[in-house]
Amino acid sequence: MSLSPTNSGAVKLRSSIVDQAKGISQTSPAIVLLHERWPTTGSWTIFPILSSIAKDFSTAKWIFFCEEETTVKLEGLLKMLENYDNTKELFLGRALRDRSATIIHHFAFIDNPQKFAYADFAAGFLLSQPLIQRLARMIKARKDKMDFSIDVKHELSKFIWDEDKGPSLIDVPQLCAGSNSEDCVTNFPSKIPDCRPIISKDDIFFAVKTCEQFHKDRVPVVKNTWGKEAQHIEYYSDKEDLTIPTVYLGVPNTERGHCGKLLAILKRAHEHPVISKKPWVVITDDDTILSVSRMQRLLSCYDYTQPVALGERYGYGVSVGVGYDYITGGGGMVLSRAVIKQLIGGDSAHCPSDDSPDDMMLGSWLLNRGIPITHSPLFHQARPDDYAEGYLSHQEPVSFHKHWMLDPYKVYSEWFAKDGDVHDEL
Repeated sequence: MSLSPTNSGAVKLRSSIVDQAKGISQTSPAIVLLHERWPTTGSWTIFPILSSIAKDFSTAKWIFFCEEETTVKLEGLLKMLENYDNTKELFLGRALRDRSATIIHHFAFIDNPQKFAYADFAAGFLLSQPLIQRLARMIKARKDKMDFSIDVKHELSKFIWDEDKGPSLIDVPQLCAGSNSEDCVTNFPSKIPDCRPIISKDDIFFAVKTCEQFHKDRVPVVKNTWGKEAQHIEYYSDKEDLTIPTVYLGVPNTERGHCGKLLAILKRAHEHPVISKKPWVVITDDDTILSVSRMQRLLSCYDYTQPVALGERYGYGVSVGVGYDYITGGGGMVLSRAVIKQLIGGDSAHCPSDDSPDDMMLGSWLLNRGIPITHSPLFHQARPDDYAEGYLSHQEPVSFHKHWMLDPYKVYSEWFAKDGDVHDEL
């Protein structure tokens, strides 16, 4: 089952598996694309569709999940599974372990975070039929509640573990991500796709949210690191400061939630004679750390004339099949010109109050307009140390977030400074 919310990559993967099955005179396995079979809210979290999977595929010995960019060697995968007893409750995958207790996992296993292994979805993971049936019963018995979906890899693995009443993840070395080993039966690319021509810096406008409190510590970090690489960038604050300079949009600063400021930024991006001509708008916090050149390469794979809302996807209430997705703001929220035109030109965006959560309100506006969130694991709401080393090892991250207990200049130097400029020649 492909976890992709999009189309092209997942369709190619399905065709590849069907062709491989023919090549080994094997009946093709049932292949389901989540966006086709379960186009409902939250199917990407797996939780709302577990009961349907248990019912509709009750004769399958194994259920295999992967991302659209995962590569699969079908013959090798089938041979690998001969080593495991499908009559038992088994959970197979590539194990990730946290280096330290992290906020994105609600500080779970704070006494020893490394003791808990969770599945890297990029490498694919497998659930045996007995386990699928057990999970379906658990879903039926649990009380639905509105909650946040932040890192579904960890959340689903923790649900399967079930306070040590369920199976722990079995680390399978043949399930790979970013590996060169010939023993791998699955793999995942470790580079941003090569989409040519690469867009220019002139195509991207960066909007940095800040406030007077951070004019002298956070803003200089942006200006001395990735801000130098941005051709078009503005700093939006509650106070005009000509030394930066900042732009005051008439919205007071709020302690939490910045819906009023976000809406004012979107209106400016829609109406300003220069900004309104930029294909892409990237909205960041003043403690976001990112790579402009990687942003260029990534956005080259998308069409700004289409409604694209790109970033790290979170969800509220989606694990029970309701609620909505949203782009978490710290890693950067990327909107195509078409999205801004629909939201502002169509008068679809309104804030209950200035301090309403901006990223969640944006998610609700997108939902009301029927614009899906395009998730990219290359955007990060937290710091590098908040992610498993094995997870970051098969990535070219585009962004990180927060200066808490770290040197932001060091983070930029280690992860982004060596990228250099990219050019759009063929």
